[in-house]
Amino acid sequence: MRNRTIILVVAVLVICSALGIHDKDPEVREWVITQSHLPPIKIALLSDFHFSDPSDLARLSLIKRQLIHHDPDVVLFAGDYIGSTALYETTSRSTVVQALQALAHPKPSFAVLGNHDNWDSHDSWVRAFEDSSIKLIENRVARLVLNKTEICIRGLGDYYSGYLSDTLVPPDCGARVVTMTHDPMGLIDANDGVQTISFAGHTHCGQIALPIIGALIVPTKAPRSMHCGRFKEGNTGITSGGLGTSIVPLRFGPDTKPGWELIQIQQLN
Repeated sequence: MRNRTIILVVAVLVICSALGIHDKDPEVREWVITQSHLPPIKIALLSDFHFSDPSDLARLSLIKRQLIHHDPDVVLFAGDYIGSTALYETTSRSTVVQALQALAHPKPSFAVLGNHDNWDSHDSWVRAFEDSSIKLIENRVARLVLNKTEICIRGLGDYYSGYLSDTLVPPDCGARVVTMTHDPMGLIDANDGVQTISFAGHTHCGQIALPIIGALIVPTKAPRSMHCGRFKEGNTGITSGGLGTSIVPLRFGPDTKPGWELIQIQQLN
């Protein structure tokens, strides 16, 4: 029995060494979505920062360099900016939003709130975004001209924390629409499908995942196909694995590396 225990421990350590405990620089995950309604667009999707210490904001400089290199047309922030309220001992919500604004500048940028932001103080986070160039689109539709074409960007409140409201796509938007929310479950409509090309975060791709077993906990009621990365539930979308950690300060296992999504929307030939 003792020998079996030793072998098991060694095996676990070998697996851990092979997979790595993810505390490295964020990766840029590149995706291509082909469709016929939207113009060619390059979208940066960043989610789940979970800022807990001022040093977390300092790390944005690397992401800024990545954004400059990849040169997206628009930047989308999918929520969960706060990790620990201990951050407020030195850093305000407005300072966090200003840091995100600098991260996106000079690109147009849009944001929704996540469950941790809502549990912290929904109203305070709304006020923090009010004086920012980042447009907070909670349960509303914004319009943006890219490549000489007007597109509609629909933001949905977070399903997980109870801030989702029905937000219809204006008829004149046609099919030139992308939707963003925090919990991917909020993207599922009354017909059990996804209405537009859509983006979400929240899941951290499980954050801690074991070989064979997979993610131990994924905090969403969304279909399994929407837990991580590309999905197709009526329409195509991406669920970001996010950048930070929640509850346990650890990312471990396949597909759980911290990072952000670079999404190229291309037209069908």
